[in-house]
Amino acid sequence: MSETIAVPEAFAGLVDLTSEALGAFALYATDDYFAEKENLLKAAAPIWIEGKFTDKGKWMDGWESQRKREPGHDFCIIRLGLPGHVRGFVVDTTHFRGNAPQEVAIEGLAADQTATPAQLNASDQWRDLLPKSPVRPNFPNEFTIPQSARVTHLRLRIFPDGGVARLRTWGVVSPGGRTFWQAGSIDLAAVENGGTVAAESDQFFGPATNLLLPGRGVNMGDGWETKRRRTPGSDWCVIKLGRRGVIDRIELDTHFFKGNAPQATCIELLDEEAIGADELAKRMRAPQGWTPLLSRTPLVQHRRHELAPERPLVATHVRVHMFPHGGINRLRLYGHAVDTREEKRALSSFNALPLEEASALALSFNGSTRWAAMMLALRPLQSVRALFTAAEAAWWSLDETAFLEAFAAHPRIGDTQKAAVQTEKSGDWSKAEQSGTAGAQQSTMERLHMLNALYRERFGFIFICFATGRSAEEMLALLEARVENDRATEIENAAREQAKITRLRIEKWLTSQFA
Repeated sequence: MSETIAVPEAFAGLVDLTSEALGAFALYATDDYFAEKENLLKAAAPIWIEGKFTDKGKWMDGWESQRKREPGHDFCIIRLGLPGHVRGFVVDTTHFRGNAPQEVAIEGLAADQTATPAQLNASDQWRDLLPKSPVRPNFPNEFTIPQSARVTHLRLRIFPDGGVARLRTWGVVSPGGRTFWQAGSIDLAAVENGGTVAAESDQFFGPATNLLLPGRGVNMGDGWETKRRRTPGSDWCVIKLGRRGVIDRIELDTHFFKGNAPQATCIELLDEEAIGADELAKRMRAPQGWTPLLSRTPLVQHRRHELAPERPLVATHVRVHMFPHGGINRLRLYGHAVDTREEKRALSSFNALPLEEASALALSFNGSTRWAAMMLALRPLQSVRALFTAAEAAWWSLDETAFLEAFAAHPRIGDTQKAAVQTEKSGDWSKAEQSGTAGAQQSTMERLHMLNALYRERFGFIFICFATGRSAEEMLALLEARVENDRATEIENAAREQAKITRLRIEKWLTSQFA
């Protein structure tokens, strides 16, 4: 049985952004004749099977290209499992002895998750993360880099050809503010929301980081499991939440832990956002300084436990105990994020705007005067989540007349002229939102204009769609499908698209205030 690759000491506390368990995917390789590009992302350590061959050559547990007979080099494009800021790499050439590349380089960029290999290859947004660097054969080559900008994709270049067994990309998950602006609870500890394990007392059989992985564990080895304690006390781990927030529900899963589930748990918290590494290290094992979130509670084997905190409390870190030892498969800490300093400042500026300026800004978000008036009447809003919840509720409380007024504040798709009732800011946003029409084929634009006119004639209002990230061809296909609907259906469709546009514009404005 192959083992998973241990986290190098230099990258302790970081997340492998190219983990297959998190959804990383090898999108494209110039050549993977001898061994498939997908092998780069396997969780298990690379293995060697003596005497195993395929009809192409020696079977290798990694990505391996043919020997190049012309100038150039090979490369592979990988979509990260989670977007984030990279701190380092392990380019593992284990078992590649006479067939490892001489050098490697790695680039990154931020792109839409749906971007195709052709779009990614054509992009001019790639930035160097790891400059061209020599690698040793049959060796886990570690590279520490300055923290990168937020990236979603990597391009691994090998010079000139050869094989790499595994690529590990260590960094910090960057979920984006909108993750925490949704209505309802989210898992503040989940790795996809930025949660990390800061420390643990023991992880002999399974790392504590497994607690935070997506989904439900597939077997006992997919959880956090400690060795058997022979001394009094408990095993524990400390989790740093993705965002400071209020925890109102706990889910603790001992799935697959039958003869080795803990007898009980208790959970404590810290609320110290600015705590330094040295001070946190002192607090790890200390009994004092932690506030009870869940008092000692019995657990049973192979069961998902729904647990309620004794009272909702704000936390930045939690410490979960297992009495006396054992294993837990997953831990979910549901709640809502507390506004950051930047979010509070942005919301305060909205609350404090003079009426005329506030009205113009609200009408830039949504062209309905009734919607804008309702939003202004709710000031002062108490949180960013409250802002988005209010915006949604206000929109869906309106009637058709208000909907039509909002629709009229948009230019037609593909039209260079602004709508007659647009604000200057909403005009700029509309132009950016419809940028997918730039460079479209003339035949596509002609059909867009023709169907826009037909749509307006049939329904009495212009075609509204959430254009951000859509090409002219995609918008045309949507228009072709919707122009055949009845008017009531199209009022509903357009209202749904307007709700998405409104939310995106509020998000854009908020993030513009953070600088």
